[in-house]
Amino acid sequence: MKPVEIQRWTSPERLDEIMAMIHAAFSEFTPPSGVLKETAADLAQRQRDGFVLVAMEDDDFIGSVFCAVKDGSLYLTRMATRPDRWGDGIGQAILRRCEDEARKMGLPKLLLRVRQTLPGNRIYFSRFGFVVTGEGQEGGRTPFDVMEKAL
Repeated sequence: MKPVEIQRWTSPERLDEIMAMIHAAFSEFTPPSGVLKETAADLAQRQRDGFVLVAMEDDDFIGSVFCAVKDGSLYLTRMATRPDRWGDGIGQAILRRCEDEARKMGLPKLLLRVRQTLPGNRIYFSRFGFVVTGEGQEGGRTPFDVMEKAL
């Protein structure tokens, strides 16, 4: 397996490729994820509001996550791995980089939301030290669990 590099993606170039990878990763969720309606313009806005980390192998995007400071934490959303790379440790590598980024920013924890309809995702993040600290639902959307990981 080739080495994977996790890096901040600050360029306005290739955002459509990143979104295509994210759409592929979220395409099987039920009910459908709102990310499927997002575009490269939405991704550019996320770059301005926080930062985007991408996992790259050679010149290919194989994973990503959107990050922003929220409630004194580094908030992670839309974490995705290209489906043909599920199970290869890409998500774990992205999470390690998120931890590094949070520490550099002086933030004490990572924060994310997991749909309650996707218990496998809750189990996945629990394996890396995240714990459920609350739950919520916004605007009639799918209920979610709030998960945090202290650093």
